[in-house]
Amino acid sequence: MAIEIDNAKEEIKEIVQQCIRCGMCKELCPVLKILREEQFSPRGKAIILDNQFFEKIIYDCTLCKACEVKCPLNLKLCDAFIKARKILVASGKEIPANEDMIKNINKTGNIFGIKE
Repeated sequence: MAIEIDNAKEEIKEIVQQCIRCGMCKELCPVLKILREEQFSPRGKAIILDNQFFEKIIYDCTLCKACEVKCPLNLKLCDAFIKARKILVASGKEIPANEDMIKNINKTGNIFGIKE
């Protein structure tokens, strides 16, 4: 598992270190439109990950890829965010909503926990 985490960290680094911090990704980000704080923007998360901080704020992303559409370098930021989430899960930093969804899927086959 440690090797997988190290590999994921390297892959994240390869993506986020290319970011030129231009802010184009912020224009369409639905999370930033609501929360209005830089750390919730794709650029903010890229900076956080570039500094090797793996925190629950990475879950505050819809993975809609709007940031990737606007990125002049075509960076796959959502790939980096997904890899960071995997690191967080492996580190025991999963959010309760994710745990509930996984339990519901295992129990009923859907994320809502509703039986047919």
